[in-house]
Amino acid sequence: MRATTLLSSALILAAGCATQPGQQFADAQAGAGVAAQLELELPARGFQVETLGVMVEPGEDIRWCEAVQLPGGPNDVYPVDRIEAAMTAHGQDLIVSAAPVGGDTAAIMDVGARVPCTRAGEAFGEALSEVTSTQLPYHDQRFAPGVGQVFHGGQKIAVDYHFLNDSAEPQPAKVKLNFHVVQPAAVQHVARTAGFHNLTIYTPPGGRSSHLAECRVDQELSVGELVRRTQARGTAFTVWRSGGERDGELVWHSPDPNDTRLELTEPIHLMPGEGFQFECDYENSTDLELRFGVNATDEMCTLNAIYWPSGDAAVAAPQGCLLFEVGPDGIARK
Repeated sequence: MRATTLLSSALILAAGCATQPGQQFADAQAGAGVAAQLELELPARGFQVETLGVMVEPGEDIRWCEAVQLPGGPNDVYPVDRIEAAMTAHGQDLIVSAAPVGGDTAAIMDVGARVPCTRAGEAFGEALSEVTSTQLPYHDQRFAPGVGQVFHGGQKIAVDYHFLNDSAEPQPAKVKLNFHVVQPAAVQHVARTAGFHNLTIYTPPGGRSSHLAECRVDQELSVGELVRRTQARGTAFTVWRSGGERDGELVWHSPDPNDTRLELTEPIHLMPGEGFQFECDYENSTDLELRFGVNATDEMCTLNAIYWPSGDAAVAAPQGCLLFEVGPDGIARK
């Protein structure tokens, strides 16, 4: 079924509840929690939600998972081609995921619930689907033409945010999200995020290391953006194509940890059995062993790929891998 059929409902509230341009869905979720200066201008057409937030004490290195809810009711359909995300100071990592409407995961997500976590799936349920992420204070996720996300009124959203307070005073940890709503015809394909995670990484105290991993897909699809996810001790990050006629072709070399995203001018077309090989490099200047983890003293080696189905399908199947073993050739594979 094509997205245009799925999105045939009118954009209830998108225009009818606005008082003036830029105010649609303002204060969709009241900010009754932590007060914080976090500026994010309201979208011209769409809505904004925010977490209640928490106070992070000096020296705390903590990850929280919080449930928020989109405005409106289940008959309200919101095709979105852009998502903005902003974190207060000291934010290290943010992952935003959506729970399927009416599912078991949504049922246990009490709006405003905030729990320490290692990831949102652990806190709320594994049916969550990632919609955007960032390791920067502000991120503007713009999807490729004809590609986007589809949300529903009342849908539950999991906000997974990691903060490290290296200051001498308590600091607010808060997140705001803007969802830019478009006409249904503007979203022909629903984007998904594939997470390719190499959990085998290890760097000795005072040492350096380099780790190769490979993941492939099982469906024909198009990839429009690649995202590196390393932390403070990650240095270079490199991606090649894997499988098919273009096996081994360099796609992206990111020597700068702040260079976290590659927006592809032309989407990469993958056939079943094709994918990516990626390498994470580290320099460990501490006297601690460095392994995969979610704290600031840990590291990550993750390649995210934002993709959508090739052809007429509106939604692609989930893709991704968790890698626990390194093969005889020195490459971690599923």
